[in-house]
Amino acid sequence: MRPSRHPLPSRIPVLLFPAVLVLAFLVWAAPCPARDGGLVILTHDLAGQARTDPATGELRGIEHAGKRAFNLEAVHEIMTAVGISGRIREVSFAQGMTALASRPDAAFFNVYRTPQREARFKWVGPLQREVDYLYGLRGSAIDGLEAAKATKAICAVDGSQHHNMLLAEGFTNVVTAPTYLECFARLKSGAATLAVSSDETVIQKLHAAGIPPSDIRRVPEPLVQSAGYIAFSPQVDDAVIRRWQAALNGLISSGRFQTLYDRYYER
Repeated sequence: MRPSRHPLPSRIPVLLFPAVLVLAFLVWAAPCPARDGGLVILTHDLAGQARTDPATGELRGIEHAGKRAFNLEAVHEIMTAVGISGRIREVSFAQGMTALASRPDAAFFNVYRTPQREARFKWVGPLQREVDYLYGLRGSAIDGLEAAKATKAICAVDGSQHHNMLLAEGFTNVVTAPTYLECFARLKSGAATLAVSSDETVIQKLHAAGIPPSDIRRVPEPLVQSAGYIAFSPQVDDAVIRRWQAALNGLISSGRFQTLYDRYYER
């Protein structure tokens, strides 16, 4: 709420003006719950899965490119359903998490909904459920997570659920990168021994890094089972969260969600 532009009545004593101005500033500066139209909508790790529409300048998913292409298109459909047209911007995962914590108006996807994050943000989803593993090059005979602790370097995205979980489980050989693609590039170069990926999206990462799928080996013990959500700043109005969740639910019940999945996940 902005201060009134109407002139103050002349009968108000001059000495009251500083107090009136201070009060008006405080009302204007007080944080208000973010509404749909004021949201800053962010995503991450789109390499090889998105393009910029030359007509609109919007990021759009590439058909059959993978999970992030699908997420991008699903969120576009949700935005249309709730009646907003803001552009989605790509940032690093760390930048997206910082925006959620420091801005009152951020929406960021795809974010794993972990117990540590649960109360820090508001949530819409899930967009998908996954099982994540550690992957190494052929010849790396690592039979479990304990054995993985003795390897040279495990690459995880900085600030991600995988990064935090590995540290919490006592891994001292974790190195970070801004993107999953960079982790798999390090795997290919030998700078990392293992890299993290969901089982559904590892093929896209291998293709992007130029690693033949036949050259990869999966540590058989899962690292984590998770679900990906749209996370919102805690100041976002609960009514906005309900509208977005209802739009996602409608996308699923109508069959449109499955249509998008079939079109944008790799087949």
